[in-house]
Amino acid sequence: MRLVYLTLGWVTGIVIASMFSALVPLFWVVLLAITAFVSVLSRDTRYFWGMLTLFAFAFGGYRFGFVPQTSDIAQYNDLGAATVTGQVVQAPDRRDDRVQVRLSTETIQVGGTVRETSGLVLVNIARLSDIRYGDTLQVTGELTIPGVYDTFSYADYLAREGVFTIMDNTSVEVIATDGGNVFFRELLAFKDRLQLRIDRALPDPEAALLTGILLGDERGIDPQLSDDFSRVGASHVIAISGFNMAIIAGLVMNALKGIMPNRGWTAATLGISVLIVYTILVGANAAVVRAAFMSSLLVVADQFNRRTYVPASLALTAVVMSFLNPLVLWDISFQLSFFAVLGLALFADPFTRNFDNLMAGLFPEPIARPLGNFLREPIVISLAALIMTLPLTMLYFGRLSLVSLLVNLLIVPVQAALLFCGGIALIIAIALPQLAQILFWLDLLLLRWTITVVRYFAELPFADIELRLSFFTVFAFFSAIIGGAIVNATRPPIAVRFARFLRQNIVINTAVSVGVGLILLCGIIWSSRPDGNLHVWFLDAGHSNAVFIETPSGAQILVDGGRFPSRLLTGIGDRMPFYDREIELVIITHPDEFDTGALEAVLRRYDAGLVLLNGAENLSEGYQVVEDAIAPFDTLAVTAGYTVTLSDGTLLEILHPQTTPDITSDLGDNALVLRLSYGNTSFLLTSDVTQAGQFAMLDSNQYLGATVLQIPQHGTARSLSSDFLASVNPQVTIIQYDEANRRGDPDINVLSQVEDTQLFTTGENGTLHLWTDGTTLWAVSQD
Repeated sequence: MRLVYLTLGWVTGIVIASMFSALVPLFWVVLLAITAFVSVLSRDTRYFWGMLTLFAFAFGGYRFGFVPQTSDIAQYNDLGAATVTGQVVQAPDRRDDRVQVRLSTETIQVGGTVRETSGLVLVNIARLSDIRYGDTLQVTGELTIPGVYDTFSYADYLAREGVFTIMDNTSVEVIATDGGNVFFRELLAFKDRLQLRIDRALPDPEAALLTGILLGDERGIDPQLSDDFSRVGASHVIAISGFNMAIIAGLVMNALKGIMPNRGWTAATLGISVLIVYTILVGANAAVVRAAFMSSLLVVADQFNRRTYVPASLALTAVVMSFLNPLVLWDISFQLSFFAVLGLALFADPFTRNFDNLMAGLFPEPIARPLGNFLREPIVISLAALIMTLPLTMLYFGRLSLVSLLVNLLIVPVQAALLFCGGIALIIAIALPQLAQILFWLDLLLLRWTITVVRYFAELPFADIELRLSFFTVFAFFSAIIGGAIVNATRPPIAVRFARFLRQNIVINTAVSVGVGLILLCGIIWSSRPDGNLHVWFLDAGHSNAVFIETPSGAQILVDGGRFPSRLLTGIGDRMPFYDREIELVIITHPDEFDTGALEAVLRRYDAGLVLLNGAENLSEGYQVVEDAIAPFDTLAVTAGYTVTLSDGTLLEILHPQTTPDITSDLGDNALVLRLSYGNTSFLLTSDVTQAGQFAMLDSNQYLGATVLQIPQHGTARSLSSDFLASVNPQVTIIQYDEANRRGDPDINVLSQVEDTQLFTTGENGTLHLWTDGTTLWAVSQD
């Protein structure tokens, strides 16, 4: 358990350091010195291990300080076309529409000047390009920042691998070949030959599935089939996991022990070497490395005739991997793999005992034993792993599979045979492809069974439902589980007495628990009451318009919403009371699905009191979905002069368009522009209105002044008229944009126009929260 405590301290230090980047390295060094000094002087064992845990905490924070936050090549992002040279340092990722290579850059040419540089670039090149590991390339294209999408930050994903730059629209020239590590190059060539054997022996989708299971290459799997596996909660079958690695380790060790029965350590060394080579062969992602490390620990423990304590082994794995790369803790595949194994460690044994008792109570002994042996593994393993991975699935993917347990019951029993048969066939195919074909055909039956079951259940309308958990809910769940496991393992006297008290006073404790729950619920409701201020959130919705407003009396207004449903739903859910299911006013500034695509998901969750539109039409298929979503609610097309006055003193004025646009009108020319006022403070929300629209407002002689101005069109070039800016005369300006946009927004000339104002941007600061009591304005970033 001490290793578990040290690991918790280490991981907490990394997480705290990531949250508070202002903590300078000196802080962690001083904390390291203090904890080390006190640990050495401490004579009490309890204090010693407590201080050692604090030392691990400080060391984790100190280690995170060395994580690179950028690269030298990244300074050229979004500066136009460039030519870079470098070496391909990983196996090319071949997809249906392109090939992705990771290039370790050596030189860059910008504007005719060649400079030395360094850092990784992810290069997208044509699908049929014959690029291999170790090639030296000269690539011309535009260096840009990776993007952030609905529930997935491509920028963060690549940053974990040290990539801060991508290059698209490239022209590529191979200037040298056969570079890089010779062993790795030959291993990748061997993997290509193995994949070719599978492709020649089996049809798709079975060949693609077996390639994913054995070689870790899932790119060939049809996206629809991959989604089916996700819907039914069986994605773990595709990915190489601890389950696959344990089978492989068992096969290798049993074979080596048969060949060299009296040379245990030699067999163990060879077995671990095979696992290392296999890990490199299949790509060595975080989940595979964790599985290989755990399997190696099991092999070593067997030589000492010791039963490994899985939580401690998991803790050691987490420390080693996060020491090498602290960002692995944010890798979703690592988290899913880690907590699945933790679930097995915590729940497999008690679930097995309860399952055996259940079978013995339901069936006579001659039936209970064989039936239990057949059903125990798929049910117990699936349920134990599901308990710990389900919260993560709902956090990251917003899905809850209702058929997962049944599907795993049907497919898990055949996976060991599938892996064994496919692996043996692949080994034999190297020398005797005709003999291997028979084994491939037998494996075809198991692969087809797996695919058939998954497809059948995925087609059921109730296969899964949308259900998303918040980060704090998931954090509280894992804290309770891990805390309970620690208490159960250590059994401190106070916990034992408390558990005995609970068992002896179940009625009283139930009543007290319900009462405490009701008090907490009332407290949450009380804290979510309106505070008498006007709140405006400029949501971080990428390169889209999305503004959420709460008036002093608690009415909600949503202006557009962007195109990422999960980001918008989270932005609204974090700011609306959980019991409130109506947005009083939804405003669609113009029928552009890029700014409104997420509304369909919102209006499935919430009712709309009234929907305001500018009256323009858009016959695109994407916007028709939005129109279908707003159809059940009251809608009203409005133009300049329309106002909404709330009883709490909030005033909403429509300033543009001047007339209802027709279908031939430019969307931006006629976007709704509205001013939101409370007391002496006002917000001018301009959406994507063009300079033509701004001139129309100036010509209408309306009063345009506002305290806060939302810069139109995300600050793109020529988006802001200087006369319009002067007429508004704002103190604060807001730009909503995505750092990874390809247009180079915000334009440097637009930024110079507003340099005399207080400028906030979602690209740099995330969601922006501004609120006012009618006199004073406050602003804070909620990134």
